[in-house]
Amino acid sequence: MDYSKPTLIVICGPNGAGKSTYIQSMLPVEFEGIWSFDRDMTRVQFEKILMGQGIKASELFRQATAMMEQKLLVEMRKAIKLKDHFVLETPLSHPDYWAYIDLFERNGYQIQLNYLCLDKVSDCLARVEQRVIEGGHYVEPSTIKGVYEKNLQHINDYKDTFALIELYDGMAIPTLLARIENNEVTFATKQALKKNWIRKRLPLLGGAIQSFLS
Repeated sequence: MDYSKPTLIVICGPNGAGKSTYIQSMLPVEFEGIWSFDRDMTRVQFEKILMGQGIKASELFRQATAMMEQKLLVEMRKAIKLKDHFVLETPLSHPDYWAYIDLFERNGYQIQLNYLCLDKVSDCLARVEQRVIEGGHYVEPSTIKGVYEKNLQHINDYKDTFALIELYDGMAIPTLLARIENNEVTFATKQALKKNWIRKRLPLLGGAIQSFLS
C-alpha cells in the first residue's frame, strides 16, 4: 500500500470487539498522529453535553447522534480538502454509512479496511455486558447480532471496494490473521482458517487464504 496517496482507513468490527481500545495498534506507522474519529465515543461526549443542558433522556440519543454525524461530516470534508489521511471507525452493517466511504473514493482516496472480529456473537454479547458493568454504553442484543452478521455479509459482497483488507482476531490482543491487497493475499496465518467468521462467513476471502497457505 502506497501511503504517499491520500488514504482512508476504515476500522470496523462487531460490538465489543475492542475497536476503540486498540485502534492505534491497527494503524500503519505512516498514520502516526492521525486523529481517529470514533463515532460512539463522540456521540457519548455529546450526550453528556446535552444532559448538562437538561435535554430529556428520551431525546439524548437522537440529538447526540445528529450532532456526532454533523461533526463527522465537517471533519471528513476538512481532511478531503487538505488531502489528509483519515481514520474512520464505523459499522459496515448499515448502508447509509457506505456514503462516507463513497465520499472519500470520489475524491481520489484509496480505501483500506481493518476488520477486528470476535469468534461468536455470544462473545460480543459478553463483552458488551461487561462494558456496561464498567460504565460503558449498552447495545441491544438484537442489534449486536445484526451488526455481526451484516458486517461480514457486506465485506464479502463489496470486498473490491478496498485496496487493502486486514483481518484481525479480537479475542485477546488484536492479532493480524490475513492481509489482502488488490484482491491478492500477501500474508496469512494458519489460525485464519480456524476462524469460522473467515472460513464460512467470508468464503471468497477464506478461499483465497486457503489457496495462499496451500
